[in-house]
Amino acid sequence: MGEIFRVNCPGCGQEKGPITTHPGTVGIHCSCGITATVDIGAQEIDEWWERED
Repeated sequence: MGEIFRVNCPGCGQEKGPITTHPGTVGIHCSCGITATVDIGAQEIDEWWERED
């Protein structure tokens, strides 16, 4: 099993996780309207944007 970590949403700062590392890209969708991709190697937010309704 991979390593488990957490990241904070860049929009509202709410902690998102646990995220388990595995090959590929991980994305988070926060209730504040932010979607972000997570850099698994660095265990931090890679890119993020605000979703449009």
